[in-house]
Amino acid sequence: MSAFTDLVGPFEPGDGVLRVRAEERHANDNGTVHGGLLATLCDNAVGAAVRAEADELSAAATVSLTVDYLAPARPGELLEARTEIEKLGGRLAFADCSITADGREVVRARAVFSVLD
Repeated sequence: MSAFTDLVGPFEPGDGVLRVRAEERHANDNGTVHGGLLATLCDNAVGAAVRAEADELSAAATVSLTVDYLAPARPGELLEARTEIEKLGGRLAFADCSITADGREVVRARAVFSVLD
């Protein structure tokens, strides 16, 4: 992970899932988890999945990330991002990501990543 994700995380990888326990510092003015954190979690989860699928030594860069917020997440909830790689071509990867908050789906995202050497 990067220094940026250490600031907003730390995100904990495991079993094909990227996790973070939402804290008060992750909340927006409405008291729910900020959409920027949720998008960042998706972005990191997809990037990790693409790198693992392509080759651990490969780098991956976001080309497109579309995030649909389905329900609010709250501080204290465990956020878990699961990624499914739909297609990994020569230079592009297409993936879907879902975030749950204590088991309840709160985000669905679609991403396109560039696979770099």
